[in-house]
Amino acid sequence: MTTDFADEARSRTARLLRMAATTDDRVRDQIVEYATTTPDPPPLGPHGIQTRGCGRCRRTMWAQRDYWVCAACGHVEDS
Repeated sequence: MTTDFADEARSRTARLLRMAATTDDRVRDQIVEYATTTPDPPPLGPHGIQTRGCGRCRRTMWAQRDYWVCAACGHVEDS
């Protein structure tokens, strides 16, 4: 059992590998690739995590207060 502090100190990759709980090297490699090639989600806001498609690059936009920010190209739109 780990404390919340220890869990927060782990990297995103380590947390994903721990959640997957697999020893399959192929699956673990896929998880590592995913974690290193996708941005971290923003901090959880009061309405949870909200996403939509980016009109510019078609990747994922995250709701950030009164704006939408694309995780891939950085495009910003008003809510």
